[in-house]
Formats: sequence, structure tokens, C-alpha cells
Amino acid sequence: MDKISRLARLSVLRAGGFACLAILMVMMGTAHNPALAMKCGAGGMLVVSAIMLIVGQNYHKRKRIEDTEVWIMLTEAERPPAGIARRLIINAMRGELLEKSAWSAMTAIAMLAVSVALPFVLP
Repeated sequence: MDKISRLARLSVLRAGGFACLAILMVMMGTAHNPALAMKCGAGGMLVVSAIMLIVGQNYHKRKRIEDTEVWIMLTEAERPPAGIARRLIINAMRGELLEKSAWSAMTAIAMLAVSVALPFVLP
């Protein structure tokens, strides 16, 4: 169970990290206007949050648990029986996706607050 939770966390953080890298590249492209860069970052993080929320809420509808990244990362000896593994992996992935969705939403709110404050601070 602990191994499945760690692998679920790794899977979600890896996917979220790639999304954040793409958002950072957009922000770097709009760096000439810091407020715009923060607004682009906030919008991107809101999209990531929404996608994670939707995927997390619908993760139980997956047909084959053997196609998940967590199952693939488990060695043959670590894999529980398919019926038990399905429940464990779905619960672990749902929890991680919903938690990281909240993190993304909070980051988006912080970036939006910074984008609103920047015009008052910068000349």
C-alpha cells in the first residue's frame, strides 16, 4: 500500500511538473510584462487544476488497471492481485490528483494576486 501511494504521488508530480514546465515557458515568453506573465501562469495553473480535478473524479472509470503508470512501475513481486490492486491504485491516484489539484488552484490564486498587485508596485 505504501509503495502504491508513493508511486501514485510520483506519477502525479511528474505529470504536473511537465505541465508546470510548459506554463513556465509561456511565462518566460511574456516576461516583458510581469503582470501579464503572472496572469498567463495563473490561467495555466487553473487549467492544470481543472484537468486534475476531472481526471481525479473519473479515475474509477478506468477499465484496465494494468495500463496505469503505477501498475507498470510495480515489479512483478510487488503487484497485488488485480482486484485488490484496482481498489488500491484508484484510491491512491484519486487522492493524489485531488490534492495536487488543490495545490494548483492555490498557486493560481497566488499568481493572480501577484498580477493584480504588480502594477501598483512596478513603475
